[in-house]
Amino acid sequence: MFTRRHIRIKVMQAVYALHKDPEQSFTAVRKKFDKQLLAAYDLYFVMYALLIAIHKRAIERFEIKNKQEHRERSTLDISPNFVENKFLQFLGAHPFLNEKIKKKRIKNWELHFDYVDQLIEAMEKAPFYTHYLEQDTNWSADCAFVVALYKEIIAPNDTLFDYLEDQNLSWADDFSLVNTFIVKQIKKIKPNQSSSLVFPFPEDQKEEKEFGKQLLKKTVSKREELENEIEGKTPNWEADRIAQLDWVLLQLGISELLYFESIPPKVTLNEYLEIAKDYSTPKSNIFINGVLDKLVKEYSVTNRMKKSGRGLKE
Repeated sequence: MFTRRHIRIKVMQAVYALHKDPEQSFTAVRKKFDKQLLAAYDLYFVMYALLIAIHKRAIERFEIKNKQEHRERSTLDISPNFVENKFLQFLGAHPFLNEKIKKKRIKNWELHFDYVDQLIEAMEKAPFYTHYLEQDTNWSADCAFVVALYKEIIAPNDTLFDYLEDQNLSWADDFSLVNTFIVKQIKKIKPNQSSSLVFPFPEDQKEEKEFGKQLLKKTVSKREELENEIEGKTPNWEADRIAQLDWVLLQLGISELLYFESIPPKVTLNEYLEIAKDYSTPKSNIFINGVLDKLVKEYSVTNRMKKSGRGLKE
């Protein structure tokens, strides 16, 4: 589930936290890093629980409508197509998924069902919902509908995002990653085959986690050396004028250039430019690109940058 960029972001946050509070021990920082990685897996199950909760809530509303009971906020016009959606029924009956939700004590949507109602109301106003009501449904149509629901209603919902961020600050960075992963999964799931929903687990990504741990360790343990590498490479910028986050990004980038033989320099530059665009100041990517590009050329001339593996030589 994790990408290398996501790992880099988590390391960036850990190193930045250490810069802000130097009294922290490295062990404490490492534990926070590990905890943040695990939080993404919790969000994965929270989001699947949300789909189940939306379907369950819709069924309740449908039954209320059929009984012609008049209750507050019972005007949701739920279609039988949605109530009988085969993919959502599949999730609701999936033994491992529901057991995992139970074990993790995920009760977000039971306690805050107003978010579920808001999503249903938004869904009802969407053109793809109207189109879905007019179809003869089958597994493919039902899956395509859930993908549209996820991509057009759930993923871009700012209120939902703010709520999740309040629940766990780390989830703000995980939201897009988890959503993308779930949408890809939905497209691959086969009818009546619970095994086709393959769950991600932390132990499955040992290589990515190890990369993150080593990047964190190298950047923290070599901090003084890394800062010396930056000296003289920022002629138009005084040290106190450089955003602290930019210092961190430069240290991470230089650490990869010098100590990670299997990562091509171009990959390192591109990754930290994109992270800078999302997390730092408007001109940070230009600044970081200039410094790292200068260092790559210098290291190539002095042969300090050891890169091995196919396609890694500059």
